[in-house]
Amino acid sequence: MALLEVGREAAVRRLPPFGELERSTDGALAATDRPLGSLGHLALWGNLGAGLYLLVVGAWLVPALSIPWAIAATLIGAALGGALVAAAVGLGASENRPGVVLHRGALGEAGASLYAVLAIFRHLAWGAVQLAIAAELAASVAERQGVGGGRPLWAGAFGLLILLAALNPLTVVRRWLVPSAALALLIAVAFAYSAWSDFGVPAMLERDSAASWPSMTQAIDLVAAAALVWLPVASDVGRLGGGRRAGAAAFGGLATMTAWFVLIGVLFLPMVDGNDLTGFLMSTPLGALAVLVVIVLELDGAFVSLYALSSTARAWTPKADAALPAVVAGAAIFAISAALLNPFDYGDALLLLGAAFAPLLGALLGARLARRRFGYAAPPRAGGAVAWALGFLLYNWASPLDVPGWTPALSGLFHGLLRLPFPAGVPGLSATVLGFAAAFAASAVAATLRARRGVRASEAVC
Repeated sequence: MALLEVGREAAVRRLPPFGELERSTDGALAATDRPLGSLGHLALWGNLGAGLYLLVVGAWLVPALSIPWAIAATLIGAALGGALVAAAVGLGASENRPGVVLHRGALGEAGASLYAVLAIFRHLAWGAVQLAIAAELAASVAERQGVGGGRPLWAGAFGLLILLAALNPLTVVRRWLVPSAALALLIAVAFAYSAWSDFGVPAMLERDSAASWPSMTQAIDLVAAAALVWLPVASDVGRLGGGRRAGAAAFGGLATMTAWFVLIGVLFLPMVDGNDLTGFLMSTPLGALAVLVVIVLELDGAFVSLYALSSTARAWTPKADAALPAVVAGAAIFAISAALLNPFDYGDALLLLGAAFAPLLGALLGARLARRRFGYAAPPRAGGAVAWALGFLLYNWASPLDVPGWTPALSGLFHGLLRLPFPAGVPGLSATVLGFAAAFAASAVAATLRARRGVRASEAVC
């Protein structure tokens, strides 16, 4: 027996480091695998909240809005999106479970499957977008320095880099994602300094709005969606630390850095071509380190998407142990897509992710509220899909996605069938708030009704 135990321990030591964050099928992590305290969560989410794609989001707010109104929309939207993500981070940290398991507990297997499908789509799509941005900017910087290769070469190199990182995620989180938050903050300061000193921000503050898309409320939802893009990874990353103040720390890091980078885009892109991020990078004090800037700001997010993909795959299909195949396939999809995608055409993708995941979080929290009230509440029928669909449709009613065939279908539903104006056109009506609140209420009511029927049935038996 002693020899068997020694052999078993040796076999465990030979396991690939990829398994060090997944010690059980339900995704609960050992205490030694939860390295983040409050400061760690603050640094990690500040790092994820910093991204070059946010500069383009800021550019979309002007000239439709004046600079003061764009600033207000940015602050409100970043706070709204950051608050929803922070709720999911706090839940993952306190429960020590990934997103699939949390949804399975509150919404049943159907709810877990709905979440898993949407989350896997998000991880693949957004990881590819971030890798495409990184590869495009790195290729442009290299070309300006007389070095060829093009975007496909950089996409392949970056894809291989995040694959190697994802095979040892705990070490990467401890030794890179948290410490590199200081670099992200330095980059934010350098960008802000360049924008303020080189582009005459004080004079721009007096510019009038052009009264086109987006409106003030649409701008709030757009910025909120830029933060909500991290909602599907929130619980998976949140469980890397304890529950105490994890949500508050995540909110501080994500909301602050999201607002910071969007505001840089608001302030400098009216003076510069919005697609020439390379030119802006080269003009900043960090221009000589432009490729490092790209790696710090974009590849961190792609790595987290790849890790969340593995966590989702493992929790959804624990018997198949799909995590490692998911990582390898995900990295390949990232690299191939990054070589082909238009890296700056992601506005609709942001809104789609916001429309999908804000209501899903509402459905999860509504069902958990009913369970907390009754001690136990059966999952809503169809796994909260009805509540989610209601929130998703109402989000699109308030802020329709520009997808071929989709807008006419929604017009037929809301305007033709329900005799409601389409789009809603209600001043101050946030699609994010409406979708989340509707799904939350519908899920809570459904779970409460099922719980009450269960109580009455048990009383009748007694």
